[in-house]
Amino acid sequence: MKPRMHFLSGMAYCALLMLGATTQGYAQGPSSLHLVSSEAAGASKFAAAEFSVMESAFAREQLRHSRVRRAQLNARPTVSQLYAKQNIRHPAAEVFVRVFKRDRIMEVWVRPLDGSRFQLLKTYGICALAGKPGPKRRQGDAQVPEGFYYIDLFNPTSQYHLSMRINYPNARDRVANRGNRLGGDIFIHGGCKSEGCLAVTDGGIEELYWIALEARAVGQQQIPVHIFPARLDASELRRMKDVFADQPHLVDFWKTLRPGYEYFEKNRRVPRMAVDAKGKYRLNEG
Repeated sequence: MKPRMHFLSGMAYCALLMLGATTQGYAQGPSSLHLVSSEAAGASKFAAAEFSVMESAFAREQLRHSRVRRAQLNARPTVSQLYAKQNIRHPAAEVFVRVFKRDRIMEVWVRPLDGSRFQLLKTYGICALAGKPGPKRRQGDAQVPEGFYYIDLFNPTSQYHLSMRINYPNARDRVANRGNRLGGDIFIHGGCKSEGCLAVTDGGIEELYWIALEARAVGQQQIPVHIFPARLDASELRRMKDVFADQPHLVDFWKTLRPGYEYFEKNRRVPRMAVDAKGKYRLNEG
C-alpha cells in the first residue's frame, strides 16, 4: 500500500484505518545545572525532566490535538499513580514495550532517570489481536508481526482514538521476505477491533500514549516494541516445537527471537539486535 493511502482511506482494516498522522517533533533532553551537592543535582535533574515534557517541541505539537489533551487530562494522574505505586521516579528516562501474543498482554517497562535497569510499570490486556502464531510475511495476511521493532510515529487523530505505529517492515522482514508485498501501517491503537494491529481499548491507549509521549519528550527517540508469540523460555520453546512440528520454519524463526528475550529477562536491559545477511536476528552484545 502506498504510504499516503494510510491517511486518505477510511476502510476498517488495520492497514487503512489510521487517519491524519502528525509529523513528529524532536524534543531536547533536560539541561544539567552545576550544583554543590549530589542530592541537589539529582533533584534538579528530575525537575528539569518534568519541565521538559511540557516544554518540548514534540509535546507542544502533540498537545495541539484535542485527543492528546484529553489523554493528558484523563491519563496523566493515573500514570503518575502507577509510577508512585511502583516507587519509580516520574517521568522515566526510557520506555520499553513487550507483547506476548498467546497471552494477549502488553507489558510496559520503564527505566528511571536514576537507574540503569528497567522496571515493570503495568501490564495491559490486548482487546483485539488477529492472526495466529508466526511473523507477518506479506500485505493482507492479517498477521501481527513478531520480532524487534520500535515506535516510529505518534498519530493523535487516529480513527481508533489514538495510535502509535511500529516500524514494520524492519530490516529482517525485508530480507527474509524479499519479493513479497509486505504491507505496513501496523499500530498499537484504541478501540477493540483489529486486523493485524494491537487494540488496547481507548482507556488503555490514552495511558500508553501519554507514557510514550513523556519518554519521547524527555529525549528517547526510539521506543522499542518487542513482539513474541509467547514467553520464550526453554520449556515453552520445547512445547512450541512439539505443537508446530509440521512447521519447522516457525520454530527456527522463534529460536532467533529467544536470545533477545533471554537477555532482557536476565539483565533488565533492552538487547541490541542485529539482522544478518540471511534475515536472521542476532544478539549484539558488543
